Amino acid sequence: MAYGQKKAPKSLEEYSVVDKLGLGVASAVGIAVATFVDLTQADDASALFVFNKWLTSFTGMLEIGNPPLYAVVLILMAIGGLSVTYFQPVTLRGAFATGFASLAVLMNLAPAELGEPLPGTGGDMPTGDFVDDLPPAGDGGDVMLEDISFSLPRSSASLAVSSTFVQTAAEGYNVRIKINFPEGLEQDVTTMVRRGTLRGRLHNESTNATYNLFRNSGAELDYRNNTLYLATKLPGKAPMTRLVARVEAEGYCIQEESFQAAKGANPIWEIDMVSGCMPLVIQRLNRPYTF
Repeated sequence: MAYGQKKAPKSLEEYSVVDKLGLGVASAVGIAVATFVDLTQADDASALFVFNKWLTSFTGMLEIGNPPLYAVVLILMAIGGLSVTYFQPVTLRGAFATGFASLAVLMNLAPAELGEPLPGTGGDMPTGDFVDDLPPAGDGGDVMLEDISFSLPRSSASLAVSSTFVQTAAEGYNVRIKINFPEGLEQDVTTMVRRGTLRGRLHNESTNATYNLFRNSGAELDYRNNTLYLATKLPGKAPMTRLVARVEAEGYCIQEESFQAAKGANPIWEIDMVSGCMPLVIQRLNRPYTF
């Protein structure tokens, strides 16, 4: 047979159960390839994280635990496998394309949630030098650091942005986070954020607001001496709130930690990253995303 010529496909009546199963598998593989591309390229904008959030909310109501991200991929692959019964592709290539295209349609059901930009300090956070031996949150948590906060050097590497966020001093939680990277970062912070190898989320349970640590709306942010310093003021009216932070960096284990914050000043929240873990894409697939 000359190149470019094709044999006529079998009629639908000629396909056996095994043939149809093969088409379903090919469609499911198309879904799997599309999800991997979406996860590695779209990064924060991937709808997979939104699907996982919806799924964990549903399983949480049933009290059966939080399924990891790969459970979402398996569900989408199952949908792709079953879609051949409707679209009825007649070749493995067509079935693969059907699955790939089906994911594109499904992704439109869940718009990306990038998280709110991290607000500034509101101008009422006390000024002074950052002291390395201050007690981290949890150790001496009764110490209210009224006269200590970040004073970050304005270098070319700094990510600090002039504040556009206005907040009254009577409301909100002054939060200062110190993230330690024992082996340092493989590239500068801006490059890693752009490439998706450094990500961070901060969730305020009392307001149900989720912030992106690297979408800045005035927060003070600086990286020096293998440590990332961050200062912000989160709006809220509750006397106490539980904050949950998740930090993801290539070469480190994903860390998710919580902190009880009170109105006004709070002890410094210190997060220690652990080096030597699997690639981020594998870690992300193996964990649930609830915010």
